[in-house]
Amino acid sequence: MKKYLLFLLLLIPGLLKAQDAHYWGSNFSPAGFLTPGAAIVNTLDSGVVYLNPAVMAWSDKTATSISSSIYQYDYVKIKNGVGTGKNLVSNNTKIIPQLISKTFKLNKDHPLTIGFALIQNPMQDFQTSQRQDKKANVLSDSYSPGDEVYIGQFDAQNRTTETYAQLSVGKRLTHKLAAGITVEGMLRRAETSSNFSSRALFNTNNDPDVIFPPIARYDLSYRTDYTYAGLRVKLGLSYDSGPHHLGMLLSSPLAKLYTKGDVISDLNIANLISDNDVKNPYNLLGSTRQNNLKATYKMPLSLAAGYAYDYDLGQIYIAVEYFGSINQYSILKPDDISFIKTGSSPSTENTGLLNLTDGRRNVMNVGLGYSRVINDVFTLMSSVRTDFNYLDPKMDDQGHVSLWDNYHAQVGGNFKRRKFNLRAGLLLTYGRTGSYNQPINFDNISDQNQLMGVPGTVPAKHFTAGLLISYVHNF
Repeated sequence: MKKYLLFLLLLIPGLLKAQDAHYWGSNFSPAGFLTPGAAIVNTLDSGVVYLNPAVMAWSDKTATSISSSIYQYDYVKIKNGVGTGKNLVSNNTKIIPQLISKTFKLNKDHPLTIGFALIQNPMQDFQTSQRQDKKANVLSDSYSPGDEVYIGQFDAQNRTTETYAQLSVGKRLTHKLAAGITVEGMLRRAETSSNFSSRALFNTNNDPDVIFPPIARYDLSYRTDYTYAGLRVKLGLSYDSGPHHLGMLLSSPLAKLYTKGDVISDLNIANLISDNDVKNPYNLLGSTRQNNLKATYKMPLSLAAGYAYDYDLGQIYIAVEYFGSINQYSILKPDDISFIKTGSSPSTENTGLLNLTDGRRNVMNVGLGYSRVINDVFTLMSSVRTDFNYLDPKMDDQGHVSLWDNYHAQVGGNFKRRKFNLRAGLLLTYGRTGSYNQPINFDNISDQNQLMGVPGTVPAKHFTAGLLISYVHNF
Protein backbone atom coordinates (compact mmCIF):
# COMPACT_ATOMS: atom_id res chain seq x y z
CA MET A 1 0.00 0.00 0.00
CA LYS A 2 2.74 2.46 0.90
CA LYS A 3 4.58 1.67 -2.31
CA TYR A 4 1.46 2.25 -4.39
CA LEU A 5 0.65 5.47 -2.54
CA LEU A 6 4.13 6.79 -3.25
CA PHE A 7 3.66 5.96 -6.93
CA LEU A 8 0.40 7.91 -7.01
CA LEU A 9 2.05 10.91 -5.36
CA LEU A 10 4.83 10.92 -7.90
CA LEU A 11 2.24 11.58 -10.61
CA ILE A 12 1.29 14.94 -9.10
CA PRO A 13 4.03 17.05 -10.72
CA GLY A 14 3.31 15.58 -14.16
CA LEU A 15 0.86 18.28 -15.24
CA LEU A 16 1.93 21.49 -16.96
CA LYS A 17 3.30 24.16 -14.61
CA ALA A 18 3.93 26.67 -17.31
CA GLN A 19 6.67 29.24 -17.41
CA ASP A 20 8.72 30.82 -20.14
CA ALA A 21 12.18 29.28 -20.70
CA HIS A 22 14.00 31.84 -22.87
CA TYR A 23 16.17 34.92 -22.34
CA TRP A 24 15.86 36.80 -25.64
CA GLY A 25 12.09 36.60 -26.04
CA SER A 26 11.70 40.34 -25.57
CA ASN A 27 12.33 42.84 -28.39
CA PHE A 28 14.57 44.68 -25.93
CA SER A 29 17.33 42.08 -26.11
CA PRO A 30 20.82 42.92 -27.41
CA ALA A 31 19.69 41.96 -30.91
CA GLY A 32 16.36 43.79 -31.01
CA PHE A 33 17.80 45.97 -33.76
CA LEU A 34 14.49 47.48 -34.81
CA THR A 35 13.61 48.79 -31.34
CA PRO A 36 15.39 52.08 -30.51
CA GLY A 37 18.19 51.47 -28.06
CA ALA A 38 17.92 47.67 -28.10
CA ALA A 39 21.61 47.19 -28.86
CA ILE A 40 24.84 47.21 -26.89
CA VAL A 41 26.95 49.22 -29.34
CA ASN A 42 26.39 52.55 -31.04
CA THR A 43 23.91 51.74 -33.81
CA LEU A 44 23.51 55.38 -34.88
CA ASP A 45 19.82 55.36 -33.98
CA SER A 46 17.82 58.02 -32.17
CA GLY A 47 20.05 58.21 -29.09
CA VAL A 48 17.56 56.67 -26.64
CA VAL A 49 19.66 53.82 -25.26
CA TYR A 50 18.82 51.84 -22.15
CA LEU A 51 20.31 48.38 -22.76
CA ASN A 52 23.98 49.42 -22.56
CA PRO A 53 24.15 52.61 -20.50
CA ALA A 54 27.62 53.47 -21.84
CA VAL A 55 26.21 54.14 -25.34
CA MET A 56 24.10 57.01 -23.97
CA ALA A 57 27.28 59.02 -23.49
CA TRP A 58 27.76 59.44 -27.26
CA SER A 59 24.50 61.35 -27.70
CA ASP A 60 24.21 65.09 -27.16
CA LYS A 61 20.42 64.97 -27.39
CA THR A 62 17.70 64.98 -24.82
CA ALA A 63 15.17 62.45 -26.10
CA THR A 64 11.99 60.61 -25.13
CA SER A 65 10.92 57.27 -26.60
CA ILE A 66 7.66 55.33 -26.55
CA SER A 67 7.51 51.82 -28.07
CA SER A 68 4.59 49.43 -28.39
CA SER A 69 3.55 46.27 -30.19
CA ILE A 70 0.29 47.71 -31.47
CA TYR A 71 -0.89 44.24 -32.48
CA GLN A 72 0.52 40.81 -31.62
CA TYR A 73 -0.75 37.33 -32.42
CA ASP A 74 0.67 34.36 -30.52
CA TYR A 75 0.05 30.71 -31.45
CA VAL A 76 1.17 27.46 -29.78
CA LYS A 77 0.17 24.00 -31.00
CA ILE A 78 1.14 20.76 -29.26
CA LYS A 79 0.02 18.15 -31.80
CA ASN A 80 -1.71 15.14 -30.22
CA GLY A 81 -0.94 16.80 -26.90
CA VAL A 82 -3.20 14.50 -24.86
CA GLY A 83 -3.95 11.83 -27.47
CA THR A 84 -4.42 11.23 -31.17
CA GLY A 85 -6.30 14.16 -32.66
CA LYS A 86 -6.43 15.85 -29.25
CA ASN A 87 -4.19 18.84 -29.88
CA LEU A 88 -3.37 21.36 -27.18
CA VAL A 89 -3.74 24.76 -28.86
CA SER A 90 -3.31 28.24 -27.42
CA ASN A 91 -3.74 31.44 -29.42
CA ASN A 92 -4.36 35.03 -28.44
CA THR A 93 -4.08 38.57 -29.71
CA LYS A 94 -3.17 41.60 -27.66
CA ILE A 95 -1.91 45.16 -27.61
CA ILE A 96 1.26 45.59 -25.59
CA PRO A 97 2.60 48.94 -24.37
CA GLN A 98 6.23 47.96 -23.95
CA LEU A 99 8.58 50.86 -23.31
CA ILE A 100 8.79 54.43 -22.13
CA SER A 101 12.27 55.91 -21.80
CA LYS A 102 14.06 59.25 -21.61
CA THR A 103 17.66 60.45 -21.73
CA PHE A 104 19.10 63.86 -20.93
CA LYS A 105 22.37 65.61 -20.12
CA LEU A 106 22.94 67.79 -17.10
CA ASN A 107 24.10 70.43 -19.57
CA LYS A 108 25.19 70.37 -23.21
CA ASP A 109 28.92 70.23 -22.50
CA HIS A 110 28.76 67.81 -19.59
CA PRO A 111 30.14 64.29 -20.30
CA LEU A 112 27.44 62.67 -18.16
CA THR A 113 24.16 61.37 -19.64
CA ILE A 114 21.28 60.13 -17.48
CA GLY A 115 18.43 57.93 -18.61
CA PHE A 116 15.47 56.09 -17.20
CA ALA A 117 13.08 53.53 -18.67
CA LEU A 118 9.95 51.59 -17.80
CA ILE A 119 9.63 48.32 -19.74
CA GLN A 120 6.77 45.82 -19.90
CA ASN A 121 7.70 42.30 -21.03
CA PRO A 122 4.75 39.89 -21.47
CA MET A 123 6.66 36.61 -21.48
CA GLN A 124 3.83 34.11 -21.89
CA ASP A 125 0.06 33.88 -22.10
CA PHE A 126 -0.88 30.22 -22.53
CA GLN A 127 -4.38 28.75 -22.28
CA THR A 128 -5.52 25.37 -23.57
CA SER A 129 -8.07 22.63 -22.91
CA GLN A 130 -9.15 19.25 -24.30
CA ARG A 131 -11.81 16.61 -23.62
CA GLN A 132 -12.17 12.91 -24.44
CA ASP A 133 -15.65 11.34 -24.35
CA LYS A 134 -15.81 7.77 -25.61
CA LYS A 135 -16.66 4.13 -24.93
CA ALA A 136 -13.56 1.99 -24.48
CA ASN A 137 -12.31 -0.98 -22.50
CA VAL A 138 -10.79 1.13 -19.74
CA LEU A 139 -11.45 -1.13 -16.74
CA SER A 140 -10.55 -4.80 -16.42
CA ASP A 141 -13.14 -7.27 -17.69
CA SER A 142 -12.73 -9.25 -14.46
CA TYR A 143 -14.98 -6.76 -12.66
CA SER A 144 -16.36 -4.54 -15.46
CA PRO A 145 -16.85 -6.58 -18.66
CA GLY A 146 -17.02 -4.77 -21.98
CA ASP A 147 -16.41 -1.16 -22.96
CA GLU A 148 -17.00 1.50 -20.32
CA VAL A 149 -18.26 5.06 -20.66
CA TYR A 150 -15.15 7.19 -20.24
CA ILE A 151 -14.79 10.97 -19.87
CA GLY A 152 -11.45 12.73 -19.59
CA GLN A 153 -10.77 16.46 -19.40
CA PHE A 154 -7.57 18.51 -19.25
CA ASP A 155 -6.91 22.24 -19.12
CA ALA A 156 -3.90 24.41 -18.38
CA GLN A 157 -3.38 28.15 -18.10
CA ASN A 158 -0.36 30.37 -17.60
CA ARG A 159 0.36 34.05 -17.62
CA THR A 160 3.83 35.41 -16.92
CA THR A 161 4.82 39.07 -17.15
CA GLU A 162 7.86 41.05 -16.10
CA THR A 163 8.11 44.80 -15.59
CA TYR A 164 11.45 46.59 -15.37
CA ALA A 165 12.32 50.05 -14.04
CA GLN A 166 15.79 51.26 -14.99
CA LEU A 167 17.95 54.19 -13.96
CA SER A 168 21.11 54.56 -16.05
CA VAL A 169 24.16 56.80 -16.16
CA GLY A 170 26.68 56.96 -19.02
CA LYS A 171 29.91 58.96 -19.14
CA ARG A 172 32.60 59.58 -21.73
CA LEU A 173 36.01 58.58 -20.38
CA THR A 174 37.95 59.57 -23.51
CA HIS A 175 36.93 60.69 -26.99
CA LYS A 176 36.66 56.98 -27.95
CA LEU A 177 35.70 55.19 -24.74
CA ALA A 178 32.59 55.47 -22.54
CA ALA A 179 31.32 53.59 -19.51
CA GLY A 180 27.92 53.29 -17.85
CA ILE A 181 25.92 51.66 -15.11
CA THR A 182 22.26 50.68 -14.88
CA VAL A 183 20.34 49.80 -11.74
CA GLU A 184 17.33 47.70 -12.73
CA GLY A 185 14.38 46.74 -10.60
CA MET A 186 12.29 43.81 -11.82
CA LEU A 187 8.76 42.79 -10.84
CA ARG A 188 7.78 39.31 -12.02
CA ARG A 189 4.25 37.96 -11.76
CA ALA A 190 3.44 34.37 -12.74
CA GLU A 191 0.12 32.53 -12.49
CA THR A 192 -0.21 28.86 -13.45
CA SER A 193 -2.94 26.27 -13.19
CA SER A 194 -3.59 22.78 -14.55
CA ASN A 195 -6.53 20.42 -14.05
CA PHE A 196 -7.02 16.80 -15.03
CA SER A 197 -10.18 14.75 -14.60
CA SER A 198 -10.42 11.07 -15.64
CA ARG A 199 -13.60 8.99 -14.99
CA ALA A 200 -14.92 5.60 -16.07
CA LEU A 201 -18.36 4.14 -15.28
CA PHE A 202 -18.36 0.51 -14.10
CA ASN A 203 -20.38 -1.96 -16.18
CA THR A 204 -22.78 -3.87 -13.92
CA ASN A 205 -24.89 -5.73 -16.50
CA ASN A 206 -24.95 -8.88 -14.37
CA ASP A 207 -26.48 -7.08 -11.41
CA PRO A 208 -29.79 -5.41 -12.38
CA ASP A 209 -30.28 -4.14 -8.84
CA VAL A 210 -27.44 -1.64 -9.23
CA ILE A 211 -29.08 1.54 -10.52
CA PHE A 212 -26.14 3.83 -9.90
CA PRO A 213 -22.93 1.90 -10.64
CA PRO A 214 -19.57 2.88 -9.15
CA ILE A 215 -17.33 5.40 -10.89
CA ALA A 216 -13.56 5.01 -11.08
CA ARG A 217 -11.97 8.45 -11.00
CA TYR A 218 -8.69 10.31 -10.82
CA ASP A 219 -9.01 14.08 -10.40
CA LEU A 220 -6.00 16.33 -9.91
CA SER A 221 -5.70 20.11 -9.86
CA TYR A 222 -2.67 22.31 -9.22
CA ARG A 223 -2.50 26.11 -9.09
CA THR A 224 0.28 28.52 -8.20
CA ASP A 225 0.83 32.23 -8.37
CA TYR A 226 3.75 34.25 -7.15
CA THR A 227 5.15 37.76 -7.20
CA TYR A 228 8.88 38.35 -7.10
CA ALA A 229 10.62 41.74 -6.95
CA GLY A 230 14.37 41.85 -7.46
CA LEU A 231 17.26 44.14 -8.25
CA ARG A 232 20.30 43.77 -10.46
CA VAL A 233 23.12 45.91 -11.81
CA LYS A 234 24.42 46.22 -15.38
CA LEU A 235 27.89 47.54 -16.20
CA GLY A 236 28.62 48.65 -19.76
CA LEU A 237 31.54 49.76 -21.92
CA SER A 238 31.37 51.35 -25.37
CA TYR A 239 34.21 52.04 -27.80
CA ASP A 240 33.83 54.13 -30.97
CA SER A 241 36.55 54.61 -33.56
CA GLY A 242 35.42 55.91 -36.92
CA PRO A 243 33.23 53.25 -38.58
CA HIS A 244 33.94 50.69 -35.84
CA HIS A 245 31.73 50.40 -32.76
CA LEU A 246 32.25 47.95 -29.90
CA GLY A 247 30.25 47.32 -26.74
CA MET A 248 30.17 45.03 -23.71
CA LEU A 249 27.56 44.57 -21.00
CA LEU A 250 27.86 42.59 -17.77
CA SER A 251 24.59 41.83 -15.96
CA SER A 252 24.62 40.65 -12.36
CA PRO A 253 22.40 37.93 -10.86
CA LEU A 254 19.12 39.00 -9.31
CA ALA A 255 18.98 40.09 -5.67
CA LYS A 256 15.69 39.58 -3.81
CA LEU A 257 13.62 42.54 -2.61
CA TYR A 258 10.15 41.09 -2.04
CA THR A 259 8.37 37.76 -2.59
CA LYS A 260 4.91 36.30 -2.10
CA GLY A 261 3.35 33.10 -3.42
CA ASP A 262 0.36 30.77 -3.10
CA VAL A 263 -0.17 27.08 -3.87
CA ILE A 264 -3.49 25.21 -4.12
CA SER A 265 -3.71 21.52 -4.96
CA ASP A 266 -6.41 18.85 -4.77
CA LEU A 267 -6.24 15.11 -5.48
CA ASN A 268 -9.28 12.80 -5.53
CA ILE A 269 -8.97 9.08 -6.34
CA ALA A 270 -12.03 6.83 -6.01
CA ASN A 271 -12.73 3.17 -6.81
CA LEU A 272 -9.41 2.71 -8.55
CA ILE A 273 -8.66 -1.02 -8.77
CA SER A 274 -5.16 -2.31 -9.45
CA ASP A 275 -4.16 -5.92 -10.20
CA ASN A 276 -7.88 -6.87 -10.27
CA ASP A 277 -8.07 -6.64 -6.47
CA VAL A 278 -11.78 -5.78 -6.37
CA LYS A 279 -12.00 -6.07 -2.59
CA ASN A 280 -9.38 -3.35 -2.03
CA PRO A 281 -10.03 -0.38 -4.31
CA TYR A 282 -7.93 2.73 -3.81
CA ASN A 283 -9.68 5.79 -2.43
CA LEU A 284 -7.51 8.79 -1.66
CA LEU A 285 -8.20 12.40 -0.82
CA GLY A 286 -5.53 15.09 -0.89
CA SER A 287 -5.91 18.81 -0.47
CA THR A 288 -3.83 21.81 0.53
CA ARG A 289 -3.92 25.56 0.27
CA GLN A 290 -0.89 27.54 1.38
CA ASN A 291 -0.74 31.31 1.19
CA ASN A 292 1.99 33.90 1.75
CA LEU A 293 4.80 31.53 0.87
CA LYS A 294 8.29 32.80 0.14
CA ALA A 295 9.18 32.62 -3.56
CA THR A 296 12.61 32.38 -5.16
CA TYR A 297 13.46 33.37 -8.71
CA LYS A 298 16.99 33.36 -10.12
CA MET A 299 18.68 35.02 -13.08
CA PRO A 300 22.27 34.01 -13.92
CA LEU A 301 25.28 36.22 -14.53
CA SER A 302 25.41 37.16 -18.21
CA LEU A 303 27.96 38.79 -20.48
CA ALA A 304 27.02 40.40 -23.80
CA ALA A 305 29.28 41.79 -26.52
CA GLY A 306 28.62 43.44 -29.84
CA TYR A 307 30.28 44.94 -32.90
CA ALA A 308 28.89 47.28 -35.55
CA TYR A 309 30.54 48.48 -38.74
CA ASP A 310 29.44 51.54 -40.71
CA TYR A 311 29.58 51.20 -44.47
CA ASP A 312 28.64 53.82 -47.06
CA LEU A 313 24.88 53.35 -46.89
CA GLY A 314 24.24 51.82 -43.49
CA GLN A 315 25.50 49.49 -40.80
CA ILE A 316 26.10 45.79 -40.10
CA TYR A 317 25.70 44.62 -36.52
CA ILE A 318 26.43 41.43 -34.56
CA ALA A 319 25.73 40.68 -30.91
CA VAL A 320 26.19 37.67 -28.62
CA GLU A 321 25.22 37.06 -25.00
CA TYR A 322 26.34 34.24 -22.72
CA PHE A 323 24.20 33.16 -19.75
CA GLY A 324 25.58 31.04 -16.94
CA SER A 325 23.95 27.93 -15.50
CA ILE A 326 21.78 27.61 -12.40
CA ASN A 327 21.39 24.44 -10.37
CA GLN A 328 17.88 23.12 -9.90
CA TYR A 329 15.95 24.95 -7.18
CA SER A 330 12.37 25.47 -6.01
CA ILE A 331 10.60 28.67 -7.02
CA LEU A 332 7.75 27.83 -4.65
CA LYS A 333 8.21 25.28 -1.88
CA PRO A 334 5.04 24.53 0.13
CA ASP A 335 5.53 23.51 3.74
CA ASP A 336 5.52 19.77 4.46
CA ILE A 337 2.14 19.77 6.13
CA SER A 338 -0.55 17.11 5.86
CA PHE A 339 -1.67 16.63 2.24
CA ILE A 340 -2.83 13.07 1.50
CA LYS A 341 -5.51 11.46 3.68
CA THR A 342 -5.72 7.67 3.39
CA GLY A 343 -8.62 6.67 5.62
CA SER A 344 -7.38 5.32 8.94
CA SER A 345 -3.72 5.50 7.85
CA PRO A 346 -1.49 8.39 8.94
CA SER A 347 -1.61 11.54 6.84
CA THR A 348 1.10 11.90 4.22
CA GLU A 349 3.06 15.12 3.96
CA ASN A 350 3.82 16.99 0.77
CA THR A 351 7.59 16.12 0.98
CA GLY A 352 8.43 18.41 -1.93
CA LEU A 353 6.07 16.84 -4.48
CA LEU A 354 4.12 20.09 -4.94
CA ASN A 355 7.21 22.26 -5.50
CA LEU A 356 7.40 24.54 -8.54
CA THR A 357 10.97 24.08 -9.79
CA ASP A 358 13.46 25.62 -12.19
CA GLY A 359 17.01 24.88 -13.36
CA ARG A 360 19.13 26.23 -16.21
CA ARG A 361 22.02 25.24 -18.43
CA ASN A 362 24.58 27.52 -20.09
CA VAL A 363 23.16 29.33 -23.12
CA MET A 364 24.68 31.59 -25.78
CA ASN A 365 22.42 33.57 -28.12
CA VAL A 366 23.54 35.29 -31.32
CA GLY A 367 21.94 38.11 -33.30
CA LEU A 368 22.64 39.88 -36.61
CA GLY A 369 21.39 43.29 -37.71
CA TYR A 370 21.49 45.17 -41.00
CA SER A 371 20.47 48.71 -41.92
CA ARG A 372 20.55 50.60 -45.22
CA VAL A 373 19.89 54.27 -45.85
CA ILE A 374 17.34 54.59 -48.65
CA ASN A 375 17.18 58.41 -48.63
CA ASP A 376 17.42 61.32 -46.21
CA VAL A 377 14.09 60.34 -44.65
CA PHE A 378 13.94 56.55 -44.57
CA THR A 379 16.36 53.85 -43.37
CA LEU A 380 15.60 50.16 -43.88
CA MET A 381 16.33 47.96 -40.83
CA SER A 382 16.26 44.19 -40.26
CA SER A 383 17.61 41.62 -37.81
CA VAL A 384 17.54 37.92 -36.92
CA ARG A 385 18.42 36.28 -33.62
CA THR A 386 18.42 32.97 -31.81
CA ASP A 387 16.55 32.43 -28.55
CA PHE A 388 17.64 29.06 -27.22
CA ASN A 389 15.79 27.19 -24.51
CA TYR A 390 17.73 27.27 -21.24
CA LEU A 391 16.23 24.16 -19.59
CA ASP A 392 18.64 21.47 -18.49
CA PRO A 393 17.33 18.17 -19.97
CA LYS A 394 19.03 16.22 -17.15
CA MET A 395 16.73 17.76 -14.55
CA ASP A 396 13.36 16.17 -13.84
CA ASP A 397 9.97 17.87 -13.66
CA GLN A 398 10.86 21.42 -14.53
CA GLY A 399 7.28 21.84 -15.65
CA HIS A 400 7.71 24.44 -18.40
CA VAL A 401 5.62 24.85 -21.54
CA SER A 402 8.19 26.46 -23.88
CA LEU A 403 10.37 23.42 -24.49
CA TRP A 404 11.61 24.51 -27.93
CA ASP A 405 14.22 26.91 -29.34
CA ASN A 406 12.82 30.13 -30.78
CA TYR A 407 14.10 32.14 -33.73
CA HIS A 408 13.17 35.81 -34.16
CA ALA A 409 13.18 38.09 -37.20
CA GLN A 410 12.46 41.80 -37.53
CA VAL A 411 12.04 43.95 -40.62
CA GLY A 412 11.00 47.58 -40.84
CA GLY A 413 12.38 51.06 -41.06
CA ASN A 414 13.02 54.43 -39.46
CA PHE A 415 11.43 57.69 -40.67
CA LYS A 416 13.58 60.62 -39.63
CA ARG A 417 12.61 64.22 -39.12
CA ARG A 418 14.41 67.10 -37.42
CA LYS A 419 12.54 66.72 -34.13
CA PHE A 420 11.48 63.08 -34.13
CA ASN A 421 12.06 59.55 -35.40
CA LEU A 422 9.21 57.17 -36.16
CA ARG A 423 10.15 53.51 -36.39
CA ALA A 424 7.81 50.69 -37.39
CA GLY A 425 8.12 47.10 -38.49
CA LEU A 426 7.05 43.49 -38.42
CA LEU A 427 8.13 41.06 -35.67
CA LEU A 428 8.14 37.29 -36.32
CA THR A 429 8.96 34.30 -34.09
CA TYR A 430 9.07 30.59 -34.88
CA GLY A 431 9.94 27.63 -32.69
CA ARG A 432 9.50 23.86 -32.93
CA THR A 433 10.36 20.59 -31.23
CA GLY A 434 9.64 16.98 -32.19
CA SER A 435 9.87 15.58 -28.67
CA TYR A 436 7.38 17.34 -26.43
CA ASN A 437 6.34 15.27 -23.40
CA GLN A 438 2.59 14.72 -23.12
CA PRO A 439 1.15 15.55 -19.68
CA ILE A 440 -1.35 12.67 -20.01
CA ASN A 441 -2.53 10.39 -22.84
CA PHE A 442 -6.20 9.63 -23.54
CA ASP A 443 -5.26 6.96 -26.12
CA ASN A 444 -4.33 4.23 -23.64
CA ILE A 445 -6.25 5.06 -20.46
CA SER A 446 -6.71 2.04 -18.16
CA ASP A 447 -7.01 1.16 -14.51
CA GLN A 448 -3.45 -0.22 -14.66
CA ASN A 449 -2.02 3.25 -15.36
CA GLN A 450 -4.26 5.05 -12.85
CA LEU A 451 -6.54 6.42 -15.62
CA MET A 452 -3.75 8.74 -16.82
CA GLY A 453 -2.56 6.75 -19.80
CA VAL A 454 1.07 6.29 -20.81
CA PRO A 455 2.42 9.68 -21.98
CA GLY A 456 4.73 9.76 -24.98
CA THR A 457 6.47 12.47 -27.01
CA VAL A 458 4.76 14.55 -29.69
CA PRO A 459 5.67 17.53 -31.92
CA ALA A 460 4.97 21.11 -30.87
CA LYS A 461 5.39 24.49 -32.55
CA HIS A 462 5.16 28.16 -31.70
CA PHE A 463 4.50 31.16 -33.96
CA THR A 464 4.22 34.87 -33.16
CA ALA A 465 3.59 37.84 -35.45
CA GLY A 466 3.39 41.44 -34.30
CA LEU A 467 3.54 45.04 -35.46
CA LEU A 468 5.96 47.34 -33.62
CA ILE A 469 5.83 51.12 -33.59
CA SER A 470 8.23 53.43 -31.77
CA TYR A 471 8.19 57.20 -31.50
CA VAL A 472 11.29 59.14 -30.43
CA HIS A 473 11.14 62.87 -29.80
CA ASN A 474 14.33 64.90 -29.71
CA PHE A 475 14.34 68.13 -27.70
